[in-house]
Amino acid sequence: MWFSQLGFPHITLEFPYKRQSPVTKRVKTYKNIEQVWEEIELLIEKWKESKFSLGRNLYFHLPLFMNPKWIINDEDNILLKEYNWVKEFNIPLAKDLDSADANKIEIFDIIRTEINQIKLYMSEQNGR
Repeated sequence: MWFSQLGFPHITLEFPYKRQSPVTKRVKTYKNIEQVWEEIELLIEKWKESKFSLGRNLYFHLPLFMNPKWIINDEDNILLKEYNWVKEFNIPLAKDLDSADANKIEIFDIIRTEINQIKLYMSEQNGR
């Protein structure tokens, strides 16, 4: 979410590569995307008690050890577009609450929360 709103960093990496692990603070060789996902899972666990949103933490930490474009897929982009269409054009998610897709409601709630966190971050950066 944060990268789609604030932009992706320009990072050119190819496996295998070496970067400092944000978890252990030691240089680590990342040999494949599975190892990157393992690192992300450790970071998510570490941030359970963070005062910042998960999206904000990912935005500032992922570029330290990987290319964030590796984990964004077409489905993510479609969900963001759907969220924007629902919000912008006041399109209902379903005929009624009982027929609404619970997974999509949860994802849209996460998107809404992260958008609000981005707005808060931007206002902090602009001194408001």
